[in-house]
Amino acid sequence: MANHSSSQRLPDWLMLIIFLVIVSVLFFLGDTFTFVVGLFVMIGIFANGYNNNPANHEHH
Repeated sequence: MANHSSSQRLPDWLMLIIFLVIVSVLFFLGDTFTFVVGLFVMIGIFANGYNNNPANHEHH
């Protein structure tokens, strides 16, 4: 049998909740430098994931 694995995209609301949870962990468990650098990294990762979401391309 062929193994067809299709990856489904996460909904926008779930991506936002995951982002906020990770940022809050960085805020409470890290120091200031870790929080600032981690925040910029997380913004880049989640912005890239949001821009690659196929649902966003339907409206353009």
